[in-house]
Amino acid sequence: MRWILQWPYRFLAGPQAGEQSYYYTRLWIIRGLGFIYFVAFSIIFFQGEALWGVRGLLPMPTFIQQALQQLGGSPGAAFWQLPSLFYFIEGDVWFTIFGVTGILGGIVLMAGYANVPLLFVLWLLQLSLVNSGQLFFSYGWESQLCEFTFLCFFLVPPLDPRLMNSSYPPPRVVLWAMRWMLFRLMFGAGLIKIRGDECWRDLTCMIYHYETQPNPHPLSYFYHQMPAVFHWGGVVFNHFVELIVPFGLFGPARWRRIAGLITAIFQVILISSGNLSWLNWLTLLMCIPCFDDEYLNRLKLFNMPRIKFKIPSLPQMLPRILVLSGFAAAVVYLSIQPALNLVSSRQAMNTSYDRWHLVNSYGAFGSIGKVRGEVIILGTQDEVITANTQWTEYEFKCAPGDVTRRPCLITPYHYHLDWQIWFSGMRHHLEEEWLFRLVVRLLENEPVIKNLFAR
Repeated sequence: MRWILQWPYRFLAGPQAGEQSYYYTRLWIIRGLGFIYFVAFSIIFFQGEALWGVRGLLPMPTFIQQALQQLGGSPGAAFWQLPSLFYFIEGDVWFTIFGVTGILGGIVLMAGYANVPLLFVLWLLQLSLVNSGQLFFSYGWESQLCEFTFLCFFLVPPLDPRLMNSSYPPPRVVLWAMRWMLFRLMFGAGLIKIRGDECWRDLTCMIYHYETQPNPHPLSYFYHQMPAVFHWGGVVFNHFVELIVPFGLFGPARWRRIAGLITAIFQVILISSGNLSWLNWLTLLMCIPCFDDEYLNRLKLFNMPRIKFKIPSLPQMLPRILVLSGFAAAVVYLSIQPALNLVSSRQAMNTSYDRWHLVNSYGAFGSIGKVRGEVIILGTQDEVITANTQWTEYEFKCAPGDVTRRPCLITPYHYHLDWQIWFSGMRHHLEEEWLFRLVVRLLENEPVIKNLFAR
């Protein structure tokens, strides 16, 4: 019986003695994931009440009430159609609780400890925010974190949080699923650019991007001042990394390492060019499955003793084969629509096909703005408005405003208001209902909203 199970176990779980191992790969994946959760839920801790609180810009109680009316009336029925813990809880204090829980969970992961229950809690918190956060949680990196955490469920031991416990090797099939996710992310981003905006085809997009992106940072200015040939080369390199390099993720170990290294370098360049939340930091983390323990050990960055492989017993082998087979089948099935989306002439960007956000489509900057429009909010201390009234501009913490102020550097942190106001500058104000609520809250002198501004 054991001899029969060895082949499927080797194919799904691996490695066998003498083959490539991924124990340290797993350790650094989880530590990186912990860093992302630490940052993501720090944002919730400091901004959650202003964004979704009772006096916030998009009050969560209003959204939940509307969702309950549309999804059956009961919290249980609504949960299975649009999963969120906010059907069962209420009060602004929960944004603090969510934030603290996510921060502490991130710290545990960064310390190198993880198991399925811990990851499930973090995933459920993130999923609840994705499904209930409305406009402020409608961007690809939020679903990206849900999907990657789901894959990590099957990477870590079920209960024992010690990741270097060699009785549960990192399953081979999960690492392949992570590479498949990175492929969809990068290749999808490349295709959406080619299909979305002519400037990606005539190589001129980067002439505008550094200036018109949501939140430039200090280095963005220097990128913008480079000669045209630099920007043309940047677009060519972008197409190379997003449209050609991803295929190396499915090649032999040497190809995977090269593809992972090029993709990682590309993400570092993007991080250095603007404040793009933790999108590129998470993508940088997703490059780690391309590197095995042997390669990481060659870098000599860490003192990593060799792991001794332990052959599992039959009672350990059979349940792992069943679980990993089910996992592989689920990923293949859920990948059908995202794969069809890649080859579709009507490719959708940042789309989820299931309510759990398990396997999604991604993409970024399918079009580039050539002109930057800004929403300017002015206020006055005068009780009576006259022709001589003095108006003062509300200054955002990061979004461009005062031209004498140096651009902010906040990556991987993220100001939701500053990001969203960039989109409002490209749309008619009547389309931005939340913007009217922002102005009303400012007129009411709401402290929690005022804290979102620098001045």
